[in-house]
Amino acid sequence: MTDSKIWPLFLAALLLFALSWPHRDAPWRYVASQKSAGPLSLAKTWHYQLDNIDAVQLAATPGDLLVIDYAKFQGKVPLTKDEVRRIKAGPDGRGRYVVAYLSVGESEEYRFYWDAAWKATPPDWLGEENCAWPQAHRVRFWMSGWKDINFRGPDSYLQRIIDAGFDGVYLDRVDIYETFEKQRPGARAEMIAFVRELAETAWRAKPGFFIIPQNSEALLADQTYRSFVDGLGKESLLHGVSATARRNSSADIAWSLGLIKKLQGDGKPVFAVEYLIDHQHMDVTERELRGRSIVPTFQTRALDGKDPTAPLVLKTEVGTPERTAAACPPGSSW
Repeated sequence: MTDSKIWPLFLAALLLFALSWPHRDAPWRYVASQKSAGPLSLAKTWHYQLDNIDAVQLAATPGDLLVIDYAKFQGKVPLTKDEVRRIKAGPDGRGRYVVAYLSVGESEEYRFYWDAAWKATPPDWLGEENCAWPQAHRVRFWMSGWKDINFRGPDSYLQRIIDAGFDGVYLDRVDIYETFEKQRPGARAEMIAFVRELAETAWRAKPGFFIIPQNSEALLADQTYRSFVDGLGKESLLHGVSATARRNSSADIAWSLGLIKKLQGDGKPVFAVEYLIDHQHMDVTERELRGRSIVPTFQTRALDGKDPTAPLVLKTEVGTPERTAAACPPGSSW
């Protein structure tokens, strides 16, 4: 082919590239728009439980969406396909979505992948133990060793969840990137890339698999990030940042809501969990959340399925602001 013929083709290709560049995320937005019209966006109730996992009890637990642990007996014994199927059927047999919890920012000592030798000689991706949540360790999430365990490979945590029949994953500790930003300025972009790679890996194995991050709403400012998540789980949106059941500051609430509205504008649902301890407070809060088109649930900090209004000692209950303040050093990034 002569140069006179190649040059117009080159210019045409260059023009096409220039015109398409502003729309480079269109495929992701299309996928997101198709999924947002699905049943997840129609869920009006949800249940969140990570401890005391019992297939019979959970099968009888109401909720359009259930977020549960992948395993029972303190996270050590995976639910079987049959158990997951029974839970998905629901109490009326009509079916609902059941999503598995998956921490992407912490490694947990009670999981199938944990090696006791790591306590003495940790791998390069494993960091210190979380003072607020014992047996959970910060991870350098961008490293290949952690990615292999978390979502890459035939025996990854993600693949086990998919093989068990779950409809999606509920990603915890996505916000771990914030603790690395001072030393690693690219940590935010690396977390977005991490979640995207995880989502693409899941969709190759199971098209339509839901990706629901918890918290980390700062990332919702990124349109591409929003395009490959299917919703958001938000803890303590209105109460509990500084003390159990205490109203958060107006500035904090407004900041979170401003970012949440971006996701809602994409037609995707938001599921809020509030750790309140009396029914009257729950009733008022439910009305407020539903008025903002947010689906509420009220659980114990232990996420054990028990009555959140039962008496408890706040300073010893794992996960409460009161215990965290006592267990973690002042100024701790936890």
